[in-house]
Amino acid sequence: MRLTTTLGAVLLIVLVNLGQSSPDTRRVARDECIASLSGFPKDASLPPKPPYPIDMAGVTLEYFASGCYGKCPAFTLTISKDVAHFEGHAFVRAKGKRTSKLSQQQFETFLHAWYDGNFYAMRDNYCDVRCPDGTVIIVTDIPESSITLITPTSTKRVYECFSTVDNRPQTPKPPEQYFELSRHLRAFAKAQHWL
Repeated sequence: MRLTTTLGAVLLIVLVNLGQSSPDTRRVARDECIASLSGFPKDASLPPKPPYPIDMAGVTLEYFASGCYGKCPAFTLTISKDVAHFEGHAFVRAKGKRTSKLSQQQFETFLHAWYDGNFYAMRDNYCDVRCPDGTVIIVTDIPESSITLITPTSTKRVYECFSTVDNRPQTPKPPEQYFELSRHLRAFAKAQHWL
């Protein structure tokens, strides 16, 4: 069964594998699925915490914001131990490429937020909603973002597109640590007059 509903500016497409179940049953199943995929994974053992880098050469933290059909900022912010690179695409103060100096202390503040926030243990993708019962939920026209840590030995990307309609989550919600680091990275870009 394919159910398509328009909710405000968000188009929600739900592919349901529940036969002839009632709308209330489908809604409850969807809500339970989204809740089970929110936060840190509950169904897997935690990977070991990666060691904090001793040498910051080759370590970068990247924040990507996709934009949306409205006026959501679309940009990429990449920071390393002494420089920040910004590339503004749409609905930003600075379109195109910009660069700014960054102190190692500022960089390490962001890096500690990543490590202390246990990003390594988060799901890679909070937008791909595939429920155990076969249900697939796709939400379009919402801003998406990702935070990626790249070191000489590993790369970890956490991708999110959290949205709500009438205070009900429509996609899985990453842990609060994701949004906290996201706010700090955006605040840095605003301080540079890029956003």
